Amino acid sequence: MTQLTNEMFQIFDQPEFSFKKIKMQHTEAEVAELKDKFKGVWQTWKAVNQAVAKKLPAGEFAKVHVESWTNGWNLRDHYWASYRLQDLADANPCIGVMLDKKQLQVYLMFQHYESEKRRMAPEQYNKLLTDIPSWSKQIDLQDWYIWNGEMSSEFDKHTKLNDYLKQSDIQTQFKSDLKDATFLIGKFIFRDQQHDVNMEDFITQAIMDLAPLYENLDKK
Repeated sequence: MTQLTNEMFQIFDQPEFSFKKIKMQHTEAEVAELKDKFKGVWQTWKAVNQAVAKKLPAGEFAKVHVESWTNGWNLRDHYWASYRLQDLADANPCIGVMLDKKQLQVYLMFQHYESEKRRMAPEQYNKLLTDIPSWSKQIDLQDWYIWNGEMSSEFDKHTKLNDYLKQSDIQTQFKSDLKDATFLIGKFIFRDQQHDVNMEDFITQAIMDLAPLYENLDKK
């Protein structure tokens, strides 16, 4: 079991992520040390997600995808992994898991990157909004949030799901603002809350909480 630590967040407290600029500002030894730190946390991140994948119901999910710790030219400013239901492995929606300098989050999303290579349109995905009130009765709403993927960055303050569900005016405004964008919904652990958090357990439980909502896409 892997504990979430402040050191994992700290590597992203980085003023520069471009290898070209980093090499201009640091010695070779410093660059090597920085790479080792990023790769070390990423190896832990990869192992955590591989462990989570083994905990999920056999045959229900496709192979987990863990994004690399660099894109060739830059260090990542977050680490990301994605989980897809086996029956929706060729579709755009997925469950994303992200660690950045602010939080660890597990969320249902529509993956716009290279979406033309996969099936399902944003409009079909957004129909899940109508299922959220009934689905939410099955989970503990603490630490759950909903947000507009186009209007929010990963570091913005998101709407608490509990507030969204209780206030019709928030729901109306949210749906109005959505337009051609897609919503995201997920559970967060913030940096100042990370004490005694078991990463595998947190991620696994959040994925299993999201699974019934995610599965409803097959019925849309």
